[in-house]
Amino acid sequence: MGLRQTHPDSSGGSALRIDCIDARLTLSVPFAISRSTTEVRQICIARIEHERVTGYGEASPSAFYGDSPEKARQAISGAGDTLGDYPFDVWSSSEIESIARQMSLRFPESPSGRAAVEMAPWDIAGKIRGLPVFKLLELSAGPLPKTSFTVGVTNAGVARGMLDSLRRFPILKAKVGFGDEEALLKLLCEETDAALRVDANEGWSLDEAVEKISAYRDRFSIELFEQPLPRQDIEGYRKLRQATDAIIIVDESIVNEEDVAPWQGLVDGVNIKLMKCGGLLHAARIASAARAFGMKVMLGCMVESSLAITAAAHLASLADYCDLDGNLLISNDPFTGVKAREGVLELSESPGLGAAPVSAL
Repeated sequence: MGLRQTHPDSSGGSALRIDCIDARLTLSVPFAISRSTTEVRQICIARIEHERVTGYGEASPSAFYGDSPEKARQAISGAGDTLGDYPFDVWSSSEIESIARQMSLRFPESPSGRAAVEMAPWDIAGKIRGLPVFKLLELSAGPLPKTSFTVGVTNAGVARGMLDSLRRFPILKAKVGFGDEEALLKLLCEETDAALRVDANEGWSLDEAVEKISAYRDRFSIELFEQPLPRQDIEGYRKLRQATDAIIIVDESIVNEEDVAPWQGLVDGVNIKLMKCGGLLHAARIASAARAFGMKVMLGCMVESSLAITAAAHLASLADYCDLDGNLLISNDPFTGVKAREGVLELSESPGLGAAPVSAL
């Protein structure tokens, strides 16, 4: 069921209509990480219509970051007062920065809701101007980094049953920090030709991380290690840096651009997600901060539909690594959008985001 609000546009003419539509994404296989397992993901879709042009945005809220579907709904359905006075036909970074500031003040607890509210106007602006969003952002469509495909399973037997599918991906990211992770890594190493990455989601202690990073890199040729230790354990990462020269990426540790500086010299890069930072421009600023400190950029995602994944893909030229596979993990994607053929992201030149609902919303 959707929530609908109507607001007059800046000219006093036709109306700005905002719908918030609930949807449930079903995981093809239950998705496990070190702290939880997900079978269904509740998302909220922002549908905004201006001058008969419709734009879409997606919120996939994470309780881990204090967000929720209820908070995302409030942000989307309450955005009319913020959006109503802005000229969509000349939508630009300055307008969205102003809106982002206002939305952050009004809805600080829903970064996913704010991301959805930003996506939809960019979609509208691109459609009005006949340009894809990456061109509005003065970015490139390629060549883009290949995306990894995440293997989050409770035991290696589940992954064995997925091998035909997994072999299609040139990069696999294994979730570790729980279950028989060595069996999973052994299976992926021996039964696929993929480059392997691991993500512990804070699931290791310092002693475990030192031991396992050394062992796994030697045995399984692991390319990088993501969030091995708790997100605020700066001293632990300092000791880990002294113990290994393996590539370390932090994810949960980074929510906004101010979070980047403390990690300089301790880790090699940051994982940026629209749903935790609040939107495309916020993500771009985090990427810029990371570059300023000599760090690499990974562009990641939550469990999301092709709508949010496509939005994130418009930033992929800023990244060294991509993990934009949330739409590939679900069985009932409500949108079509960016393609990932054997891990290669293919952005459309279509105006706006280039994502469309598979049925009427």
